[in-house]
Amino acid sequence: MYRIGRKDDGSVMLEFVLAFPIVLTLMLGCMQFAHIWMAKQVVHYSAYCAARAVLVCEKSEYQRAGQQAAEQVCAWVDRGMLAGERDKQMPGWGVIPGSGGVGRKTKVTISEEGRWNIKATVQNDFALVFPIAGPIIGWGINPWQFGNEWLEQRADASGNIGMADLVQYPHIRFTESVVLPKPFVMLPRSGLPAPGWSG
Repeated sequence: MYRIGRKDDGSVMLEFVLAFPIVLTLMLGCMQFAHIWMAKQVVHYSAYCAARAVLVCEKSEYQRAGQQAAEQVCAWVDRGMLAGERDKQMPGWGVIPGSGGVGRKTKVTISEEGRWNIKATVQNDFALVFPIAGPIIGWGINPWQFGNEWLEQRADASGNIGMADLVQYPHIRFTESVVLPKPFVMLPRSGLPAPGWSG
């Protein structure tokens, strides 16, 4: 005999509906944090590559050599392109999909630390590409300025920060520095930019 209040059809579905969004958010959050950690290591390596590239150049080539080296490394993790930007092409590898904005998102500063050391500092605006988790993390970085989690945090020439990418992602900025010794004498000009790096 059927008794009111005793039927439990649909309870599993209700539990799924309540639990699934939380579980999905946690899974995407874990993947996004892993992606952030990997990108931080890549940006640090790009600073090393920039400093290493500068070591074999004369002073007038420092900035171009460091910028190109950092872009070649960061192109593998950068996403976001303006209309008209083309994917970068890596010599020996081919086209890197989605890398057209790497020059805009990567800023390199080269300085001499004393007589025998080179310091390379790389700033990279990294897109948080995972849905749900990316916007939550982007908002959490600066919750007091609502809406800015969607902006690429790079000012244009006029000082304004604009919504540059065709596809809008929240961004975080990594800043990494590396200092390398320069215990040798330089040869003449190297002929930069190196052939094959195009965009």
